Amino acid sequence: MAATMTAGDLVGGTGRPRGLSASRTVVFAAAHLLLVVLGRATVPDGASASLFWPAAGVVVLWLMAETPRRWPLVLALVGAELVLGLGLTGADATFVVLAVLSVWVQSVAIVAGLRRWTPWLLGAGGHEGVRTPRAISRVLVVVAAACLLGALVGATGVWLGEPAFDAMAYVAWWARQYAAVVIVGGVGHLAWEWFTERPRPRAYGGGPRELALLAVGSGVTAVAVFLQPLPLAYLLLPFSVWCAARYATFFAGLQVAGVGIVAVVLTLGGHGPYGGHGDSPTGALLIQVFILVMALTALGVGILSDRIDDLVAELETSLRQSAARGDLLRGVTESMGEGLVVLDPDGRVALSNAASRRLARRFTPGADDQEALTSLVAALDPMEAAGRARRVELGPGDVLVDLPGGEEVVLAVTSAPVGAPEDGHEPGRLLVLREVTEHRAGLRPLVDFASTVAHDLRGPLTVMHTWLSLLDESPAVAADEHLQTSVERINRGAVQMGRLIDDLLAHAVAEGGVLSPEVVALGGRDGVVAEVVGLLAAPEGTVRVVGPLPSVRADRGAVRQVLANLVDNARKYARPEVPPEIEVSATREGGRVVVSVRDNGIGVPAEDRDRVFDRFQRAGATRSASRGSGIGLSICRTIVERHGGTIACLPVEDGPGSVFRFDLPAAGS
Repeated sequence: MAATMTAGDLVGGTGRPRGLSASRTVVFAAAHLLLVVLGRATVPDGASASLFWPAAGVVVLWLMAETPRRWPLVLALVGAELVLGLGLTGADATFVVLAVLSVWVQSVAIVAGLRRWTPWLLGAGGHEGVRTPRAISRVLVVVAAACLLGALVGATGVWLGEPAFDAMAYVAWWARQYAAVVIVGGVGHLAWEWFTERPRPRAYGGGPRELALLAVGSGVTAVAVFLQPLPLAYLLLPFSVWCAARYATFFAGLQVAGVGIVAVVLTLGGHGPYGGHGDSPTGALLIQVFILVMALTALGVGILSDRIDDLVAELETSLRQSAARGDLLRGVTESMGEGLVVLDPDGRVALSNAASRRLARRFTPGADDQEALTSLVAALDPMEAAGRARRVELGPGDVLVDLPGGEEVVLAVTSAPVGAPEDGHEPGRLLVLREVTEHRAGLRPLVDFASTVAHDLRGPLTVMHTWLSLLDESPAVAADEHLQTSVERINRGAVQMGRLIDDLLAHAVAEGGVLSPEVVALGGRDGVVAEVVGLLAAPEGTVRVVGPLPSVRADRGAVRQVLANLVDNARKYARPEVPPEIEVSATREGGRVVVSVRDNGIGVPAEDRDRVFDRFQRAGATRSASRGSGIGLSICRTIVERHGGTIACLPVEDGPGSVFRFDLPAAGS
């Protein structure tokens, strides 16, 4: 029956049944009638109810495969076949009516409950099988409740037809229906899923030969166990576990069904551990409990195996993605012009890229890559340089390396921790090596030139200020308002030109001047923040330090200039009639200290937050608020980048203003 179902024939894109064709309806009807006849063959002498009723599982599958609008047709066919099967075997008319009603109530309740509580199942609205703990637990509860309703109706028919009826008939009826729906319906549903959804095979599944061996061994053992009276039925459980662990759950269901058929036939014949009860309801109940336990065991192992398969599939996907990301990362690092060297916690070279290997081979010609890299890394450490490398006062991290041919190379070295400390050991480190020989050599003359030009321009400006002061004090200017206004305008222009010259010189020095890294305290009475407040003569309470400020390793004058520019900007761009409030905070993150300067001023529009760091660029909201040169933030960025960091302008989350955030090397990193 199940083999005739194909994807698209039974369910649509939503998982709801599309309705069975006439040929498949005939197949279901024939299967149900056959199982009704087989079930009636197990009726004990003088009784009305069968000991086994496998047809109950077929009715549930039939309704799940049909659309609800055609359920009346299905129920009519089921009723007719029950009347035919029960009537031909001499069942009482009252029993027949209540038995048909019992099957109707029970089957509709099961399918309706599954559609309500397990809408993801195949035939209930989804495409999944009964192969998860959530699904199996809900299915068992729904089937148990529905079979209880069916038992209340059907066993009443037994009571009316048999004067010797006792209360155990209700239990036997419920157990018979429950076992049939779970076993037959479960195996049928697994077959439905197998032929329509095609679940993936086991990650570590067996082959056809192993499956054949399992089937033969299971069958032989079942016959042997149920041909002798000893309670050895548990010997069949390992076969179910074996099958569920190595093959799809559908095959485990078939194995349980095969063993169940052997067990039922031999038990009804008076053989096996339960054969002593003959054809009594007790024997039927015991054998059905045994088969149900086998089915649930196989299903439980199948669920666990499915979960393992899912984890294996996820792991394989993650490994493929990690490998792809690793290839991409290797491609990126190998194409970089900067040298990258990763050191393990013991200081040994763990990883490197092509640029670092080329540089190492220049430093130690003839050596292999690992040896050359080890020598280069040792030379970059001033404690181990042994004369082959020395620090130069060009910027933090700059190292002057003497190559064997007499050539001198300046390397800008940036170091950062990699990974977290483990068992008290220091983490590894990442070294970024950038050759800046020509850049550093070209900046020094530029700085000297800028200093000379600035000095030469300040001379004429000083003369202009002197004569303008004398002119401003003259009686002729004091008596002529027009002349006085003109002198004031000339004086303001001279002052603005002086500030521009100072800013240009500061920018040139920031870009190429000598930086002397040292341990610099940001907070405290002697810290840079207190020094900036004193230089700017900021009113008390304007600048507030939030929390302790970690120390950094940087050029003190450069750090002072960055903070002075940011604090001064916060004061200049305050909101009208709102006293400026400036907060300075800092936190250590790995080998860096992140400093934040927050204000409550007019803020920077989102579209200008990147441009404000360019030379001569100011935000639209600030152009009318001040006559600055637009170089201050560019100077800040240059200084921060020379220290291996970045600077950004961010909005204030809970009010007006801006936050300028930058990072510097932490002291001791």
